[in-house]
Amino acid sequence: MTDLDASVREFLDEVAAPTPSATGGVVGAVTTAAAAGLLAMCARLRRDASRASRAEALRQRAVELARADSDAYQDVLAAQRRSAGDPGRAAALAEALAGAAGPPARLAELAAEVAALAGEVAAEAAPALRGDALTAAALAAGAARGAAALVRIDLAAAGADLAPADEADAHAAGAARHLS
Repeated sequence: MTDLDASVREFLDEVAAPTPSATGGVVGAVTTAAAAGLLAMCARLRRDASRASRAEALRQRAVELARADSDAYQDVLAAQRRSAGDPGRAAALAEALAGAAGPPARLAELAAEVAALAGEVAAEAAPALRGDALTAAALAAGAARGAAALVRIDLAAAGADLAPADEADAHAAGAARHLS
């Protein structure tokens, strides 16, 4: 399980390690949290308390999704470790994969919210802050796109309904509209 209290260097080492501990969902959620933090800084410097508060709330939700994604992926790993001869293995794996699609589905929506808020701040920001707000939007849009891909992969592997993947794709497309 990913330690979100680790130093940046330790976290990056965990991401690069040949173990499935800090996977794409966790990295996407941490990226979204960083984007929301950058956005909160921009809003504070603009003395926009309302948007700063919204960005902080989004940042906290992203951190929670990093933990949820890590936990959900642990369920997938546990199902994969079951004996190939276990008659319940396939069903357990399908259930775990479908469950693992939940956090990135929520992340796609959350990251789209971060990108939209960043677009608002960028539109009103002075040039000195516009670049940071647009960076927040770009990071969030990338995280939304990655999250949508994870949802589709997990649901397809589970043989589950792909409607949540389509919804995640729509959130990612919406996030990308805030990049200019």
